[in-house]
Amino acid sequence: MQKIMESFREEVGEGKKIESFAGKKINTVLDYSKGLDGLPKSDVLKYLLDGNCSVVVRPSGTEPKLKTYISVSAKSKEDAEVVERRLRMNWVSSLHRIVV
Repeated sequence: MQKIMESFREEVGEGKKIESFAGKKINTVLDYSKGLDGLPKSDVLKYLLDGNCSVVVRPSGTEPKLKTYISVSAKSKEDAEVVERRLRMNWVSSLHRIVV
């Protein structure tokens, strides 16, 4: 998991191999590995995207897998569901590009 998280740090963000998810530009990468905003150190990355959306990735604390949290904002529930589905599908393909 450490190697995968390091790959995210090296390959995802502005000017890197992956600069967007589902057409939503990554505007900011928040890396909590050294602590952030008074929070303790944690192996968590948060990608702030266009349209007030975000993707958070962290390793599970108990299993050898990644946990992903997607947050979207849209004018309606239906629009939000479409954005969430696109982000989720694109996230999976991005993960394959990083890990493989």
